[in-house]
Amino acid sequence: MKQINKYIDKLFSEKTVNNIAIRVGMNDKILYESYRSTNQSINDKTLFDMASVTKIVVTATLTHIALDKGLLSLEQNVSDFFDCSEDYKDLKIRHLLTHTMGIGHKPLNIEGNTYENIEKYILNIPADAPVGTVGLYSSPAFILLGKILERVFDASLDKIFEEHVAKPLGMSFSCFSPTERNNIVNSNLEAEKLGLVNDYNSQFLSEVAGHAGLFSNLADITKFVSMLLNGGSPLMSTDTFNNAITCQSGNPRESWCFGFVYVDEKYAQTGKLFKTGSIGHCGHTGQSVFVDLESGLYVIILSDATISTVKKYGHEVYTEVMQMRTDIHNSIKQDLYL
Repeated sequence: MKQINKYIDKLFSEKTVNNIAIRVGMNDKILYESYRSTNQSINDKTLFDMASVTKIVVTATLTHIALDKGLLSLEQNVSDFFDCSEDYKDLKIRHLLTHTMGIGHKPLNIEGNTYENIEKYILNIPADAPVGTVGLYSSPAFILLGKILERVFDASLDKIFEEHVAKPLGMSFSCFSPTERNNIVNSNLEAEKLGLVNDYNSQFLSEVAGHAGLFSNLADITKFVSMLLNGGSPLMSTDTFNNAITCQSGNPRESWCFGFVYVDEKYAQTGKLFKTGSIGHCGHTGQSVFVDLESGLYVIILSDATISTVKKYGHEVYTEVMQMRTDIHNSIKQDLYL
């Protein structure tokens, strides 16, 4: 794997990353893995802040489990759970999963907001577009989904994840608000924030939310990928899983299934490695997980790339993180002669 090793050398020489762990696999076979760091020893058990990869590993997966159990339906109104302003009277579970609720990123760290009341604030934000009409990548939508899951399962999101995803899959390291301090990568500038989620909305909302906050590692994410390659088993039925991965919505940059990025000709961050119909997600801290369900090929990238750009430039340069993903996937394609 000369090309990917050469590119990783370049990432470190240019200070784009200080820590990175990569695994490339094909079904049950690991084709390549690499662990590199400038300041600590890392391995497949090292925890990384998964950022928005939380959306698929926790929230979307739990939503599909709830759908499979008949606890929710895609056409169910959000107003069944929360009071909604006029803008959101037609908002449904399907809109939350497909990023079509009508609002994109919003700062939620405003005095008076708490995790306990955040749905009231979100559902009174004036919509940027009518519900169901435009794809706008929306963390508020997944915060709402997390809150709805807590109602239907009658438990906190972290406990629901542990019982219905982590334990069945044997993901023994993945958690919110980790107590582990000896084998974890810091996604923040301050040393004392080791183990604290980087996402500022998640920090403000007590670190457990549907859009971000999960910490995980290569060992556990590989188990999650195996579930995807097994058609959702043992977490959900084949029919529920197949519906989950069908393309539903899009915007100029990306298309979406029910919770997952749907790779097509618009999507750049998988380079030329993953073909149309592959699924996955990225995390703002520098993570990504992508899977070709037909061939069994997967690539997991865990890194501290985003905070490394802050150290490098004095401010965040997320375009460099996005280009990193593209280049890693293209390097892997060259090495595998795909």
